[in-house]
Amino acid sequence: MICVEGGAKIPAEVLSSPALLFLYHRIEQILGIKAAGEALIKLNEELEESCGASFIENPAAYEKVLTSREQIFDISKIVTVNETYFFREGAHFNVLISLLPQFISLKRPIQICSAATSIGCEAYSIAMLLDYHAKKGPTFDFAIDAFDINAEAIETAKQARYTVNSLRSDGADWKHILDSYLIPVEDEFLVSQSIREKLHFFPHNIMRGLNKKYDIIFFRNTLIYFSPKSRLIVLDGLAESLFDNGLLFMGVSETSTVKHPLLAGRYISDVFFFQKINFQQTLTALHSEQPERKQNARPPVKKENRAETVNPKSFQSKQVELTVDCGEVKQILEIEEGQPNAKKVMEIIASGKKVSADEKPASLSGDELAAAALYFLGVQDFNSADLVLSHLEKFNSAAPVQFLRGEYHLLLGNVKDAEQNFEYAVGKDRAFWPAFYRIASLAAEGNLTRYEYRIKKACESLELGKDFHYECFMGGFSPDYFQRILIRRINEHKST
Repeated sequence: MICVEGGAKIPAEVLSSPALLFLYHRIEQILGIKAAGEALIKLNEELEESCGASFIENPAAYEKVLTSREQIFDISKIVTVNETYFFREGAHFNVLISLLPQFISLKRPIQICSAATSIGCEAYSIAMLLDYHAKKGPTFDFAIDAFDINAEAIETAKQARYTVNSLRSDGADWKHILDSYLIPVEDEFLVSQSIREKLHFFPHNIMRGLNKKYDIIFFRNTLIYFSPKSRLIVLDGLAESLFDNGLLFMGVSETSTVKHPLLAGRYISDVFFFQKINFQQTLTALHSEQPERKQNARPPVKKENRAETVNPKSFQSKQVELTVDCGEVKQILEIEEGQPNAKKVMEIIASGKKVSADEKPASLSGDELAAAALYFLGVQDFNSADLVLSHLEKFNSAAPVQFLRGEYHLLLGNVKDAEQNFEYAVGKDRAFWPAFYRIASLAAEGNLTRYEYRIKKACESLELGKDFHYECFMGGFSPDYFQRILIRRINEHKST
């Protein structure tokens, strides 16, 4: 049996032991990680060995032991995984090279961070790649900070000696670069000194945030281990630590978990990544700059006699309403980011089963359809998102549904259609602040008076809708967070 608490699955063996349950919650609080049962059992055994049987009787008595810097690093060795190798997920490095010119044009050293770097293969791969291209011209300089919660992993990275296990077949495309910078030493490989000088390795807990700004941050294959609450903290820290227009690379399997008001999704050559939004740009500027994005986007599903999705009048003839309860949507999304629900929704829709003359999809609620649409928009599966939204729109024309269709258009770069849907949404519900926020953001490049008015209306909506769980439509970030962003934007706008 597994208990689900706040979207995080607590292993059955943890629930059966007060000591393990205590460790589970403390590790989540300190490291943000949902520790597996096996790791907790191993950690518990080590604590029993060092602290004695009294730890089992009263684990909370060892609070200070668990929160010391040294102990946190020791804990991290047990509950984290340090699998890595050179040029892992190589498609990201291809995208990095294609976007290098925009950073070279800054006429200063490019600032890069390899977060959760493990034993350093990722950080050295970035350094080798950039140095290789800098020598080919045009020349440029760069600096890389690389950290991990595991202090022993960082010491390994500093030594810069690797076995053949750090070279994998999916990094073969980069062999010409590896051969230039890896020096064979007995049965190992040593990273050349010229590359090592470009990196600064240090132990650090990402839950404490970053203390400087970067042009590019790699944080891959790590977010999936964090609890939903901790993910918001980590994403916020990463977004705040990027310069405007800076890039964030996440693991291939993690893109669906990333939704942040300061991070715009980008798509180049079948690769998803994120870019920090400049307060003086519209949210769609990033899409218009990338015509390849539209070419590669999956086109909307074509259906015969499809109901009009932009005009709310198209719903007036419907007699059945599938309601959308945002609190229920929030709970669905908290369980593995809504992926199981999205899969179920697609299976039911694909089955073609209907009930009654109203042709409502069998066994599907409005909450399930809305959550599935949010999931598919998050992973930018536009075919599936359009299909689910089309089903939902047949039975609901409320603000959340209008907003979802607006998000669909926005991600595809259809700004006018997106604005129209957002306007429909605010007309239906003055408290639905996600739509007001989008409208204010899209007005950022307009007249200052008009922009101030949009900001004011958005702030009023945020006050009205604070308790309605609408944050599930905006990645889970609280209304207060978005209000701070709006206030900061208008202050910066006035100062320019």
